[in-house]
This record gives sequence, structure tokens and C-alpha cells, in this order.
Amino acid sequence: MTITVTGITQDEPIDSGDAGNPCPDAAGVGSSIARLRVERTGGGDGRVYHVAFLADDGKGGQCDGTVTVCVPSKPGAVCVDQGPLFDSVAVSCPAQCGGTCTVEMAIDSVCVDENVPHALSRRLERSRLLLARAAETTNGRKAKRLVTSSMKSLLQIARIAAHAAQRGKISPACLRALEEMLHEAQVVLAP
Repeated sequence: MTITVTGITQDEPIDSGDAGNPCPDAAGVGSSIARLRVERTGGGDGRVYHVAFLADDGKGGQCDGTVTVCVPSKPGAVCVDQGPLFDSVAVSCPAQCGGTCTVEMAIDSVCVDENVPHALSRRLERSRLLLARAAETTNGRKAKRLVTSSMKSLLQIARIAAHAAQRGKISPACLRALEEMLHEAQVVLAP
């Protein structure tokens, strides 16, 4: 059985929770994994993503479907679904920022179900913000400098994560996800 994400929409306008970030709110169309930004409009009723998929059994049998994912306005709240109004994979940055946005999205979606140590979460957020700034700038030198700073921060994250995993502060699954994200960053952002 294979699952392919065929589309991702949401009930809140694009760029509603992260003003200034030109990267999309979701990614993964055409792959088996949907990456969704864990954000919503402040004071809203929560964001609802609609992830459309195609399931294929490899023997000619196929079906399609949609699952919804709620990002509540506050912990424990219930989302109010306004419907699939906006394309979540829309990008407002120039074409050259695609790889930067891919890594920024990966950082934003790694280890979201865990209470990671403060030093690790702070570094992840710093790297994510550096990449978001790199994606929105039109100055090539500045973008390269921001990406380089982000990569240095990601390498520090790898060291912090390995230490945290040894001490039982993060799960082995979180460590693997961080290592995969770092590898993806090295491939995508390589000069």
C-alpha cells in the first residue's frame, strides 16, 4: 500500500501566523509525508489543514480521501473548520528560495510532539528564523550569509541533540528526525 499526498489546503489565509515568512504553510505534495506548519492566527478559532491523498494497493486498486489536522488556538481547544479555502503550499518568495523553504519547513515540523530541552528548541527556532529571512531577502550575499549561519546552528543542534538523547532528554525517534533534517539541509543548502 502506498499513500501519496495530492494536495494540502487550510481554512486560514496563507502567512497569517508568521508575518513576513515567504515560505509555504505546508509541503509534501507528491510524496508520502505531509509537513504542516504548527501555527494559527492569534485570536482565531484554530487552523484546520485538509490533506488530500491517494492510496494505491499496487494491484490496480486505488482510493482517495482527505484527513483534517487541527492546530488549536490554545492547548486543549477544538478547531472550527471553515473548509479548504486556501492552498497551503502556496509560496510568496522568489523561485530561488525553494530549498531554503524546504529546510525551514523541516525545522518547523521536527520533534513537535516532544518537550525538547530549551537549548535545543532555541537553536531550532534560531535556524528556522535565519532561513525564513534568507528566503525573503533579494540580496544574494545576505541570503548566503544567513544560510551559512543557519547551517552552523544546525550543526550545533546535532551535537546538542546527541547529548540530549544520551541523557534521555529526547527520544531516539526525535534524534533520528533531527539527524534526517540536518542531512536534508546539507543536501538542499549545499553551495
